[in-house]
Amino acid sequence: MENRLIVGLTQGDVNGIAYEVLIKMMAENRICEVCTPVLFGSSKVAAYHRKALNIENFSLNSIQKAQEANPKRCNIINCVDDAIKVDLGQETPESDEAAMLSLSVALDAIDHQEIDVLVGGPQGCRSFLPAAGCPDFFRQRYDVRQVMPLLVGERMKMGFVTNHISFKEVVGNITFNNVYGKLKLLDNCLKKDFTIRKPRIAVLGLNPHTGENCMYGEEEKNVIIPAMEKARENGIMALGPYAADSLFSGTQFEKFDVVLAMYHDQGMVPFKTIEGNNGAVLLAGLPIVYTSTVHGMAYDITGQGIADESGLRNALYLAIDVFNNRMQNAELAQNPLRHYDIASNSNESDLNVEQIAGVKEEEV
Repeated sequence: MENRLIVGLTQGDVNGIAYEVLIKMMAENRICEVCTPVLFGSSKVAAYHRKALNIENFSLNSIQKAQEANPKRCNIINCVDDAIKVDLGQETPESDEAAMLSLSVALDAIDHQEIDVLVGGPQGCRSFLPAAGCPDFFRQRYDVRQVMPLLVGERMKMGFVTNHISFKEVVGNITFNNVYGKLKLLDNCLKKDFTIRKPRIAVLGLNPHTGENCMYGEEEKNVIIPAMEKARENGIMALGPYAADSLFSGTQFEKFDVVLAMYHDQGMVPFKTIEGNNGAVLLAGLPIVYTSTVHGMAYDITGQGIADESGLRNALYLAIDVFNNRMQNAELAQNPLRHYDIASNSNESDLNVEQIAGVKEEEV
């Protein structure tokens, strides 16, 4: 296959299921048919996990640089001390340090265009300290204003206004600028990375029943709705706000291209309920393509051979699709075609919100 991308893979936490799902995925022949995988990790740790999982007929091609990768093999760049101690089922300072070393070397490689995209193995939030988690680490590294984890599944995409902060901090972070900024980020991401010309964004409310006319809170009236109105003035199809229990009680969420949640569990719970752990995460707002799994290290099942590699595989496919979409859209932007609506003389902006969405909030 021509023009196969070189996909970097980080080892994640050596004490979790990262190596198990990495080995299971790379052992599939089809992976080398769609890309050239390069793992940044340790041959010794990989061999340890392969033996523990009793996986035969699998080996990694050891290389020094990504440019040396064999397109017909799964490759590994040894960047972690082989003497690292593996304590299955628990996060340790040593495993956190090794995870970050793997990630740092891989990011240097993508920054120097030695690999095309990067897929991260699951690693703990503590490994990113002193940054406030993975998105904040990438925001600082690439000096961008906003980075948003975008959950991507077969039926749903989910973005977040706030993410890894304590619940008592959520309300203070639901500001006009934050909501409006995330709407702009989502709109741009879906256009550039998913080739959706006019993304429909369903915005969730913060309070029960979206405030019930300010009976249960005023954030919808004072913050969320004004931010949505500003977004619509700028051509962003922001719809809502919707109560989560209403939007996810049936299939109404499928009428939208993406849902914007106000806080972590508001979006994560319905996403995992509907998509399970098969979804993937794209860090929106970065100049590079970085994806990872929705699930974490799963210490409780580490070493048992029962971890499902589907999430990691989907993260790999997502990274490839996003890269190709960005390249295609960048090429099209160089010579754009004028858009004509031959179906009617109407414009999407002429329709009211309920007509555009095809969804009307039910009376509660």
